[in-house]
Amino acid sequence: MKKLLFSALILSGAFFIGSCTDESVEKKEVVAEEFDKERFYSQIRTVPFYISKAYRVVGQDTINVLADSLKVLYRDAVYVTFQASGGSGEIGYVHYYAGSAWTNPPFAPPAKAFSTEMKFSRPTNMTFNWDDTKKTVVVTSSGSDNAFRLVPPGKSAYLDTSRFHYKYDFEAAKAGADQSMTWIYDDYTIVMKPMYVFYKHPDETLFSRGIVVF
Repeated sequence: MKKLLFSALILSGAFFIGSCTDESVEKKEVVAEEFDKERFYSQIRTVPFYISKAYRVVGQDTINVLADSLKVLYRDAVYVTFQASGGSGEIGYVHYYAGSAWTNPPFAPPAKAFSTEMKFSRPTNMTFNWDDTKKTVVVTSSGSDNAFRLVPPGKSAYLDTSRFHYKYDFEAAKAGADQSMTWIYDDYTIVMKPMYVFYKHPDETLFSRGIVVF
């Protein structure tokens, strides 16, 4: 499994670049609006996030990036975190946890559960900061990263504040409430959802711990 995971991470280094299919997903308009940066920084913390959708718009076509099975394998093994201990006044860092799908989880589909080691997260070459000009959060890639790449080297993705629906609420997520947030760079759109820690057997050790996304 470790060898498979390593191969998936390396081969998918350019996660949002390259081969896409013609499968379409719903296209949404982006509308700029005022955004409370303190809300983002206070809520986001080090919560792991799952990439639920990724698509690009080319002319009149909207192309599903996740139609590629290798990209799905990669997506199901890497969970993004945003770490900014100093709040919105400082540069934050994008990290990730690695894991694998948990078979027979105690949640009905479409929920997806994964096992992961959450003692520490792994760094990437990406940072994020508040942009006063754009009035939103911007993630910037400073170089090549063999393990994980949300955006390619030299590119920046911005948080679409009109589609920031995130609130860390397990029961609301389980009931189907939209808790996603959306990032955009060039013609790509990336939608993320928060992941919640659960215990398959609460009386056991941390090895029975997993994370779930609804």
